[in-house]
Amino acid sequence: MQGWDSLAQLRRSLVQAVPHLGAIDVVAENPWAPLAVRAAGKADFRNAVKDFYLTNPIARASNLMAELSKMQAERRAPKMAAE
Repeated sequence: MQGWDSLAQLRRSLVQAVPHLGAIDVVAENPWAPLAVRAAGKADFRNAVKDFYLTNPIARASNLMAELSKMQAERRAPKMAAE
């Protein structure tokens, strides 16, 4: 492990190891070619998110988000006739 006595030394070491890190406020030019135009597909657009309240690990660990998810599922469930 290398030791650095200052932030400036660390930055110099980083730029020496990875030179493009020294190009601050510079956007690198990248070669590109336009994509070919294709016909649009015929499929319907769909929302990729099935349950907004459980989209990430932190939300899935939350009791509040679980409760909100359950309430949303109940709202979406078909209504049953009262007997």
